[in-house]
Amino acid sequence: MKHTMLLASLLTATAAPLAAQTAIGLSGDRSLTMIDLGAGAVTGTMDVMVEGRLLGIDYRPATDTLIAVTDAFEVVNIDTATGMATPLVTMSMPLPIEGNTPVIVDINPAADALRFMSGTVNHRINLSTGAVMVDGSLHWDGMDGAPMVGATAYSNSFGKPDATAMYNIDTGAHALLRQTAPNDGTNVVIGELGAMVEGPVAFDIATDAMGINTAWLAANGAIHTLSLDSGMVTQSWEIDGLDITLRDMTVMAAGM
Repeated sequence: MKHTMLLASLLTATAAPLAAQTAIGLSGDRSLTMIDLGAGAVTGTMDVMVEGRLLGIDYRPATDTLIAVTDAFEVVNIDTATGMATPLVTMSMPLPIEGNTPVIVDINPAADALRFMSGTVNHRINLSTGAVMVDGSLHWDGMDGAPMVGATAYSNSFGKPDATAMYNIDTGAHALLRQTAPNDGTNVVIGELGAMVEGPVAFDIATDAMGINTAWLAANGAIHTLSLDSGMVTQSWEIDGLDITLRDMTVMAAGM
């Protein structure tokens, strides 16, 4: 696998990530790739049994399931053993998507609601009714312009936490952001990643039963961890068998 060295050149890669969890990546229209983070290797692939294209995926802690959003704006549960998709809810209105703008699909674990964004458009979805709340457009706190959000993740994504925080990857600034007022769309910069990112990126924050958060970033042909305090990439690994570009990724709870 050809590996762009923009991120990995910052540090020495170890044999494998120090985690015993499974990441599921999304590529193509509806293809899933299972990655053993402990072994640093792809363990399987499958196509999700839906028509059209999946816009994104995420782990839903409240139900311990993998969810996805289709291009018909339907939220579905996915059986990670078979690829079967079961309809959950249909959104009351579509998300405006311009050109190749990344689409963000991420579960707020504290509210058990879906954050659904593209460009500067910021929606919130009720997973019981499908009702769409149009929240404030993405913007900087105290600065002109708007961030270029390529991926999003929430902290404390285990069970039903009392609190969570929303983080974004800005592919223009090559930085980690915090969306300090998620419903208002307000963003601040935490810090630069330490290198440029090329092409689609995928981002997730895994939380274990002890409440420890680990931020995972798929970019430039490798998997990386990064600091939620500084934004810097801390470690990088090439994943054996990962020969496609992931456009979304989620880390399942241990045992899934």
